[in-house]
Amino acid sequence: MKIAMVTDTWLPTKDGVVNSIIQFRKCLEELGHQVYIFAPGQKNKVSEEDNNVFLFKSKIFKPYPDYRMAIYPTGRTQKLLSEKNIDVIHNHGMGFMGIRAMIASKFLELPCVFNFHTWVTDALQYSPLNLPDNLLKRLTWIYLRYLLKKSHAVIAPSEQTMMELKEKCPNMHHSAVLPPTIDRTRYNKDVDGQSIRKRWGVEDESLLLHVGRISKEKNLELIINSLPYIKKERPDVRLFIVGDGPAKPYFESLVSKKGLDDVITFTGFVPEKELPKYYGAADAFLFASTFETLGLVMLEALATGTPVVGLDHGVIPEIINHGDNGLLFKDSPKDCAEKTLKILRSEKKISDNFNENIPQDNLECGKKLEEIYETAREIKKKRIN
Repeated sequence: MKIAMVTDTWLPTKDGVVNSIIQFRKCLEELGHQVYIFAPGQKNKVSEEDNNVFLFKSKIFKPYPDYRMAIYPTGRTQKLLSEKNIDVIHNHGMGFMGIRAMIASKFLELPCVFNFHTWVTDALQYSPLNLPDNLLKRLTWIYLRYLLKKSHAVIAPSEQTMMELKEKCPNMHHSAVLPPTIDRTRYNKDVDGQSIRKRWGVEDESLLLHVGRISKEKNLELIINSLPYIKKERPDVRLFIVGDGPAKPYFESLVSKKGLDDVITFTGFVPEKELPKYYGAADAFLFASTFETLGLVMLEALATGTPVVGLDHGVIPEIINHGDNGLLFKDSPKDCAEKTLKILRSEKKISDNFNENIPQDNLECGKKLEEIYETAREIKKKRIN
């Protein structure tokens, strides 16, 4: 099968969407399928790093400079889809590339699977449109419902996310829950984090970790505000915040104002090959985002045997089995601190149990994608657009 994965975000930007596409692609290619990526770039060209990645001229999205918008008109999408004899479009985008995927699906009569990754309705502060929040949210949902209804199948990475989508759009043609797999050759309990501890001079300290894009919707403030409580019992505690993002200066300033510069370290961007070692070095992984449709970083932490202390909200309880592979805390810095300290005090080995929807390996994930694509093809045959 030949699959076109269409996305509004691609390398060098690394986020949950990009990571999911990379992993899905790997699963499909291991089963013998051919996967092409259609993504924004500086100009219309084939990627120099990968001949199966087609870049489309785009401009930087000023409110969030790591992202680009492929706003320039072109007939190149349909031309490439036809030339490559694509069987299925797997649309990961909600922006300009996503719109192109939907248009191409219509005119080329190709099945289109829509992968819902991001609660864009919770990130409307980045919108360039100067409209009241409630109006902007209503308009966004009108558009999202259109995408959901017009797609031949919809994938969500978690049950919680799919449940909310069904409430907003009960008449989707086909829905499936499928998170990406974790690369167990890289993320596993054999990962040794001692080199990371040595590098940062924290060989004996209690080390906490947060990984992800540094933006306000990630709710980092709650975690930062929990550190003074933790420090009272554990004066040696350190928190590594791994990643980069638009709110980094804000949080660096907040940490300084609270006098926590000696406790909290912003490591900046960490190369992919180094990241598992950071998980392996940590005593606990802290996560409080209310923005997630999955939270891939929690799965990465669990795969390395690092317990997760997560906010009892949204998709997080779907990943964290309280008392088994981590602990859940209420929406308060004090409770976050108490649950973190409980993990630090415990000598009990934690489980890396995932919920039953998480594919255990690439083969299982690839087979599930095949089933979804075949269902979308059948729906396309029966449906009059």
